[in-house]
Amino acid sequence: MSRPRATEAERAYWKKLDEANRLAEPEAPPPATLEEVFERMNAIRRRLGPLAEPGLLADDEAAMKENLEIRDRFLRKETRGT
Repeated sequence: MSRPRATEAERAYWKKLDEANRLAEPEAPPPATLEEVFERMNAIRRRLGPLAEPGLLADDEAAMKENLEIRDRFLRKETRGT
């Protein structure tokens, strides 16, 4: 069983993507050492602050519960002929 060949449109898409990738300038040169990788990751964490950590903050759990309760009330509400 042979694989289907790429269509002209698919080949044109990949060619266009390749050209765009060649023109794109890298944000920074690749890290030279593993230590530099971790330094960059820590810089990203500092820049993002609490958004860099997975999950919700303690206060967000309460907000989520409140939003779910409002949603439940909304779904239980009967329509009034509108």
